[in-house]
Amino acid sequence: MKVYLKNIERLNSFYQSDYYRWLKDHDPEDCFGKMKKVEDALYDDPDGCDAELYKRLLKKYNNLKTLRTLEENPYNLFIVAENQEIKMSADFICGYKSIKGVISDEQEFLCAYKKLRSSTKLHFLWPQHETPTINTLRYLKYNDRIDYLLYDLKLYFMGGKTPMQKAYQNNNTKIWLDTFAGDFPKFVNEMHFKDFVNEDYDVLDIEFGQRKTVTGDLQQLKSKSKNKNVQKRYMEQLLTLDKLF
Repeated sequence: MKVYLKNIERLNSFYQSDYYRWLKDHDPEDCFGKMKKVEDALYDDPDGCDAELYKRLLKKYNNLKTLRTLEENPYNLFIVAENQEIKMSADFICGYKSIKGVISDEQEFLCAYKKLRSSTKLHFLWPQHETPTINTLRYLKYNDRIDYLLYDLKLYFMGGKTPMQKAYQNNNTKIWLDTFAGDFPKFVNEMHFKDFVNEDYDVLDIEFGQRKTVTGDLQQLKSKSKNKNVQKRYMEQLLTLDKLF
């Protein structure tokens, strides 16, 4: 996986540059906005342009017998569900902006980004089509929290109405999720989420170092996920979960 390493190299060069230091010293009012524009310009999303990442994901999900890659499309994988070929897109556990939002020190941010991005366990697959999709809506609803997303999915499989259900019922995502027939353990096992649940398939709460399970009302969790202190605790604990790396 080379793209994320190039991101680190480019961002680190920016953080070491005279322009970056000048912004911090001479333009404090608009410093953040200008830095963000440069960071966005320097950053390439590996989920959309890293062929090696997709090769690793093909190997990770080798239990999915119909999953395959196409030579003419190295930045997606394809799976057959209900006799339909469904395009699958990589999804990292959290966007770089989510990491940057809770880790302000530049070098600490780059170290955290490198640690997370280097783990294939923290890259997932979801159907790709017009929005809403799982990997776009989970940021809006739960600020990228994978544990809250899995809890949402579990309740959806149990027949509940959830904040994410527009994505679940949209386009090929519905066809794909229907193949699990409401069986959350089957979904967890096939899609490699066992590190995020206990032996009873209760979803583990990353914010508390997976010492607790996620419980409660989804709307309350949705609101909680926006809290800056909660986001910080979640990220700190995520970085300490050695079994995910």
